[in-house]
Amino acid sequence: MMRKLATILFLLLFPVPVQAAIEAVNIFEPRAFGYFMGDTLERRVEVVTTGDTELISGSLPRPGSLTYWLDLTSVDHSVREAHGAKTHTIILKYQIFYSALQATKLKIPPYPLKFRNPGVQPPADGAKDEHRNEGEAPPASASIPALQLTISPLRDILLDDVMPDRKTEISEILRPDARANLIPTGRLEKLLGLSAAALLLSLALLLWHYAIWPFSRRAGRPFTIADRRIRKLQSASSSDDRYAESLLVLHRALDEAHGGRVFAGDLPNFISKHERFSDLSLRLREFFESSRMYFFSGDKAAAESRFSVEDVRHLVADLAREEKAA
Repeated sequence: MMRKLATILFLLLFPVPVQAAIEAVNIFEPRAFGYFMGDTLERRVEVVTTGDTELISGSLPRPGSLTYWLDLTSVDHSVREAHGAKTHTIILKYQIFYSALQATKLKIPPYPLKFRNPGVQPPADGAKDEHRNEGEAPPASASIPALQLTISPLRDILLDDVMPDRKTEISEILRPDARANLIPTGRLEKLLGLSAAALLLSLALLLWHYAIWPFSRRAGRPFTIADRRIRKLQSASSSDDRYAESLLVLHRALDEAHGGRVFAGDLPNFISKHERFSDLSLRLREFFESSRMYFFSGDKAAAESRFSVEDVRHLVADLAREEKAA
């Protein structure tokens, strides 16, 4: 009993360090045959570790030329944790630059990966390692195995083994081109035609609704046309001409919408006939008063200050909106 208690006390006072733990190494290799000069291939390595074990980043292979026939183009390292374990995924991408005259087997050499546990104390006689810090235990290793590849020539030099009587024309041993099969397109052509017709009809209805060419002069849209004309008058150089023409354009639109001349006294009759404009009756009354002041009293400045050209433009825009809504 005393011996057990002494052992437990010793472990609590002098804990035994845990080495870097590598649980599994999974290698996912590409095909080992059928490569030509310029081809690329990808190898994926998954190393499962436990505890605080981490990969020494300096032990990863560096992209660059490995041999005269092989380049390591990229190295990607990622880590994910699940159920208390870490999975280190390392993706190596290579490119082949070997011009084979005949099918040749070449080997990608193995490569070691080193892991460490920062909390582990080194042994008393441990040798110094370039991949570990002062006071750390030696790293553990997981090796990426060698991979043997079969490199194929871009073209055959001799055809003796295939066709002894034909040695010059490689095209004679090639399979003929596959015949193209016609794809039925009748149904698709009909759907395309119907879609195009629906699009054109929608466009025509939209142009008709907004009284845009070729429906810009159609009946039933006097305020829409007046709105377009008054907007163009905004760029006129003379302020007097712009205001006077805007007033006249709106007068003619009111006459056309009513089917006859509309004066200030006719405004109640106009509103009763066109109830959709009833919310604009007060502004229409102000428009008629300013118009009478401008054309008959000669006080143009007072008329424009009472109901400006911008007020005319906003009024005709609201009339056009109600006209379209109706």
